[in-house]
Formats: sequence, structure tokens, C-alpha cells
Amino acid sequence: MINSKKKYLLVILIFAFFWIGCPKPKVERKMPPLFVFSFAVETGAEPSFLITEDFNRDGKLDLIVTNSGDHTLSYFKGNGDGTFQDQRVFDTGQDPICVVAADFNKDGYLDLAELNYADQDVQIYLNSRMGGFTKLKTILKPGKIPINLTAGDFNEDGFPDLMVTMRYHKVVTFMGKGNGTFHEPKSMPVKGQPTALVLGDYNHDQHIDVAVALAGSGNRGVQILWGIGDGEFRPSKLFKGGGQPLTIANLDVNGDGYEDLITSSNVQHAITMVLNNKDETFSALKDFASGNFPKFIAAADFTGDGIPDLAVSNSTDDFVSVSLGKGDGTFTYPPIYHRVEEYPQGIVTGDFNKDGLIDIAVACRDKKSIDVLLKRNMVNPSPNPPPEKTKTT
Repeated sequence: MINSKKKYLLVILIFAFFWIGCPKPKVERKMPPLFVFSFAVETGAEPSFLITEDFNRDGKLDLIVTNSGDHTLSYFKGNGDGTFQDQRVFDTGQDPICVVAADFNKDGYLDLAELNYADQDVQIYLNSRMGGFTKLKTILKPGKIPINLTAGDFNEDGFPDLMVTMRYHKVVTFMGKGNGTFHEPKSMPVKGQPTALVLGDYNHDQHIDVAVALAGSGNRGVQILWGIGDGEFRPSKLFKGGGQPLTIANLDVNGDGYEDLITSSNVQHAITMVLNNKDETFSALKDFASGNFPKFIAAADFTGDGIPDLAVSNSTDDFVSVSLGKGDGTFTYPPIYHRVEEYPQGIVTGDFNKDGLIDIAVACRDKKSIDVLLKRNMVNPSPNPPPEKTKTT
């Protein structure tokens, strides 16, 4: 029998062993803000989904955002100095939630396809080439509860096509005719409830593939639809890709020439890196944090080191968090927080002031604005400094 004094000493020794033996987590040095809040422009009510392109071909990036609160989209011409002109407003259907850009009529100018959640339809806006857009009368009907939208040439005829994710375990494609109109929809089942989707050639066979994020109460993760060049797809198995992935983006995180994937799971406050194994399989790394309620995610090389970094809109914190890539699929922690206005949603990157540095724009839903964060002209901190070389004799 061990008496009480010996028991007490034993507990102390065990505690001391584990206290000394467990290494403390590595604390990465705190990094200064990389961006400065420089400009805000007023939008419609509840701006959410945001894209950036040079729509009027003047060499300056423009912005377009969907305003779900007043059923419009706003178009902002870029001035090329980090500021934007006041919005031009275009009516949409009820509850616009997504917009994509492509040259649907092959005139050399980018047009728009816009998804309305409540009306359950897609509307096409042709670029007028005069600084605006003209909505076509043709309305595309993908089916019940459309969630997200993308554009790409899936059958390789030179005309952009559309793909829509549907809540009830399928995606729907519309093949473009090259004049702003489309053929009848064709559906394809997927392994869960599809949310976001992104395009890439993930197996290097020169055909467009589609990576689909699957969330909901059933299967969750990422599924790849392998394109075969004729508008048909070969479905992959389900890959792990986050607990509730709601947004998805491409990035070559380890510099091997193959696009990897990254997802954000809003309610789980988690970001998931999904590595391309280069054999038509993907492997998810351990979830990591980049702020609370990560809503949208964008990848770009903010520091100029050739390694992609992340910008995430943290909707309830009113921050954009930036995590710097280390080149191995991991990112710096804690992220670098940048204050923006209320309830940030859609986020895009681009060189808005033409200084050669990548900037950020984010739609702030509750403030009815788009905030522009310009990259500071600074010597960038290195999140992963190379080890010192040892001298050889």
C-alpha cells in the first residue's frame, strides 16, 4: 500500500514529467498588417458575391457585386488608382446570389451570367461596350434551389458554357451557342449537396475539370468531375475536404505544377487544404483557423515570394484575415487581421492601383459597401525563413 504522502509525491512527479516532456506550441512572430484600408464605395442592399475583371477594356480592373437585399447588381468602373466610380445599378431577379463573367457572344467583351436564388433562374447580361450591360429576355431555368454558378468551355467548341450547383445532389450544365443563348439544361448527379464549385485541369489532360464542394447533412467534402472534352464528365469518388465546405478555391500550394484546392467551412470556423496527389486523388490536411466564420476565401501571392497566400472574409468579426503560405500546404498562425466594415462577404484580389502589388476588395453586407485594401509597399515579412547553412570543412 502506498501511503497518502507517497501518493502525493507520485502525482507531483508525474505532473512534472508531462510538463517538462510536452513541448510548448511554437509561437510564430507577430507580423505587421500587409494592407491598408484606402477606399470604400456604396453598393445596393446586402452586397454579397463579388467579382473583378476589366469589363470595359481600359486596362483597369472593375468590380461587380450582387445585392440580394434590393434585387440588383452594381457595376463599378475602376479608376486605376485604387478607387472606383460610383455604381451603375442593374435590376436582377429576386435574391441574386452569384455572378460570373465570360464572353458569351464572342465579341471580345466580358458578359455576365447572374443566379437568382428566389426565382430559381439564371439571367444573361451582354456587355454593351459602352460601359454597361443589356439584360437578355431569355431566362435559364436549372431547376429547384440553385446554389452557385460557374462558366467554362466544357465541350471545347469555343463558346462558354454554364454549370449550376443544385441543392438536391446534382449539377446542371447549359451549353453555350456563342450568341448569348444556351441549349436546354442537362443534369448530372453528385455525391452530396453541392455548394461552391471551381474549374481547373487537375489531372493535366488538357480538359476542364470541375471541383465541387459538398456540404449539408449527407456526404461532405470535395468531388471532382473529370472533363473529357465533349461536355460530359467522369465523376470521382468523394474526397475529404472540410466539415461543411461552403466555398472553394484553386491554388498550387506546394509549387508542383498541379492545382490544389482549399475550402472554408463557415460554421466550423475552419479552413481545409486539399492536396492534389497528381494521380486523380486528393488528400486533405488538418483543418486550420483563419478567423471566425470564414465566409469567402481568395488565394494570391501577396508577398511576392512565389508561394500563394490566403485572404478570408470573417463575417462576424468584421475582419479580413491573411494567412501567409509556407510552401508545404501550411500557413502562418495567427493570421494577420485587417479591419473592414460590417459583415464582410465576397472577396476578390487584383492590382487595383497598378503598382504591381496585389490588393483586396471585399463586400461588406451590413454597411452596404465595398472596402478596398491596398497592399502596403513594404519589405514583406517571411513566414518561413530558410535555415542557416552550416559551414563544411
